[in-house]
Amino acid sequence: MKQAQIRQILFLIVLTVIYLGFELGFNARLLDVVGSRATPHDIEELEFFGRTLSGIAAALVVLQLLLARRLRAGGRPSYWKIALACGLTAFVVFSAIKFMVNVLVDTRDGDFRRIATNSGLLQRALVQGDLHLDGLVDDEVYARPEGKAFLAVFQVLLSNIDNLDEKVEPKKRQVIRTDLQRQMKTFTFDDRQVRMTAPGIRGYHQVYTSVMQSVAERWRKYAGVPVASDIGLAREQDRAWGDYRRNLSRRGWTPENVPARYQGRVVQDVRKRIPVPGDWQPHDRAAFNDAVARQYWKTMRSRTVHVEGDAIPPGLSYEDFVARPGVQKLLRQTLMVPANMPVAVDYTDAAGFKRLYDSMLDRAVDEALPRFSARSVDFTRGGQHHKLGEDAARAAIVPPVALLCSLLGAVGHFAKLLYLIAKLLVWLRTPAGQAPGRTATRAAGLALIMTLVCVWTAFSFMQNGITKSELFLQMSRVGPGQDDESIGQALRRRVLANVAHVVVVGQAYTYPFNEMVRTRVLNGIRYGYHGDA
Repeated sequence: MKQAQIRQILFLIVLTVIYLGFELGFNARLLDVVGSRATPHDIEELEFFGRTLSGIAAALVVLQLLLARRLRAGGRPSYWKIALACGLTAFVVFSAIKFMVNVLVDTRDGDFRRIATNSGLLQRALVQGDLHLDGLVDDEVYARPEGKAFLAVFQVLLSNIDNLDEKVEPKKRQVIRTDLQRQMKTFTFDDRQVRMTAPGIRGYHQVYTSVMQSVAERWRKYAGVPVASDIGLAREQDRAWGDYRRNLSRRGWTPENVPARYQGRVVQDVRKRIPVPGDWQPHDRAAFNDAVARQYWKTMRSRTVHVEGDAIPPGLSYEDFVARPGVQKLLRQTLMVPANMPVAVDYTDAAGFKRLYDSMLDRAVDEALPRFSARSVDFTRGGQHHKLGEDAARAAIVPPVALLCSLLGAVGHFAKLLYLIAKLLVWLRTPAGQAPGRTATRAAGLALIMTLVCVWTAFSFMQNGITKSELFLQMSRVGPGQDDESIGQALRRRVLANVAHVVVVGQAYTYPFNEMVRTRVLNGIRYGYHGDA
């Protein structure tokens, strides 16, 4: 009995240590995500790994309970049933958390989604250093663990600030402009997507260069300048050669076996449609293609081209072609500049191109500003900005929920690990043939609970640069509440403030260790997020 208990405890200790390694690594990566410009895809990946780890955490608890029952019952339930129960538990918890998050997102009202949309914008500006919040002395704090933990609960605490819209409105346009400057947008020209490979004016210039290269290709085709890789020419050559072969097949011939006495007649018949040389041989495909190409480019040079409803006459130079209203309209639509902004063939000076870039930004800001200033009803289901509000609500809800589940899993299993170690020591000190008394086991559990309570209490009273700041005190509203505040609201506010305080203080101590586990022990596992920390 003693040896079986010791083996079982050692097995559970090993599994718990492995789980804690992945949970601590996830906790560190979670703070990296909230301290960056995370996309909806990043949030979705983060949510998946968080739910998976929570499911595994619950399965480990069930495993410990069933293994203990099996040891007491002499081999029942079977290992197969234990494995099935653990797998079912993991799946149920995984699905339950997904359902809970979806319910939280779906049941948020338009006001919450509107605030989440704006707070997400503010959070990105804080991360990039584009926005300074009064009451926070050190703007560099967001790169440190306590700053990242603050960002994880930032959107939750933001709801405690009174008159948020009035305080944000004066800076909103500049914040939106700066946020757009950091985005790498995708542009479309001729059904081809052109994505910025760098943010800002440098990436926009790359897009402009690529678009103008496509315009130059259009002009060469319009002007009849021979291009070896022209798809239209290749199709025309294949079509003409196919027609020629079909005409010969009616007489039972192929280009290779035309009788000599009929070759002259065949050449004359072909020359009625294709300008092949007079001495052309019926089997000479290369000379045939050259003749088709001459005819093709001659036709291209003589026809009128329509671009965005503009009939462009033949014979224009490249500069005149680009200056045509239809081409300018297409360029403005592609490069997203206002209707009154001309697009030049080339920009020899940086100032000229900066005007083009600034006009694109101005238009983008004008289009984005109404979304961030829209009414709450526009973010509800069926509203104009429903999808934007839904993504913002998910981005606001998932990190705190994931952080809470991660902390519960890590703290709970760390407590379980300490308990298992204490239990192992008790069993090792128990003489063979005897079982340890319940008093010793209960004392180990009580000591563990007291340790956790002491740690939580210590974190509640400890301070750092974030928790001492005027901003954090205002957001958590740890002072006396309003006169009309109910007891439930006051209790909720104080609990939320205490949890945020403990998280911000505790992560400052645990993040370095968690990150070391992720990078060194787990070989830099990314948990679905491939951005920078």
